Amino acid sequence: MKLLRLISFFLLLAASLSLARAQDAGAAKEYSATHLAAAERLIYAMALPERFIIPTRQLLKNSLEKDPDNAPLMSATMDPYLQKQYTATQLKIWFASQFNPDICRQIATFWEGPVGKKLVRTQVQMLTTGDAPQLVFTPKEKALMKRFDATKAGQAFLVAMPQIEEIFAEYMKDTQMRMREQFMIELDKKLRKEEEQKPSA
Repeated sequence: MKLLRLISFFLLLAASLSLARAQDAGAAKEYSATHLAAAERLIYAMALPERFIIPTRQLLKNSLEKDPDNAPLMSATMDPYLQKQYTATQLKIWFASQFNPDICRQIATFWEGPVGKKLVRTQVQMLTTGDAPQLVFTPKEKALMKRFDATKAGQAFLVAMPQIEEIFAEYMKDTQMRMREQFMIELDKKLRKEEEQKPSA
């Protein structure tokens, strides 16, 4: 009975999330393909997909170990959410709303450079192993950071950083909830099918 109530809750949640997806699709039409591509490039440059995928895969691994009977269903259901493209698709509209195409490209170029790559490597190592060497920048790298900070793109990024972290934290929470909700829907289908296949007494 509790399971059915829980499944009903998740089905209701699925309906509201579907509406949110439809609204997101409408919002995408407000931006050009070039603008969205620039926003997507920035998301990849900052390694935001990895920041979601690595810890979420660890959570999923723990769940799989606790529920081996449903592990194949859980993996199949949740894997689409753990593709880099999924995170980029979900976040690019917000980034497009914050930065124009040129600013997106300039920020992405910084993150694709030596300083950004070093930040990303350290971040990914910390997420993967729980430990990473202390960040040390060379004089040349410090000069690059100072030069970027002085640009219009650097200033826009600095202003947006707190909101980027807030939006990303919300994205992680909402997407992990969406993954659980989708799994409950698929589990309900599986249980109903098994029930139907039981021989009549």
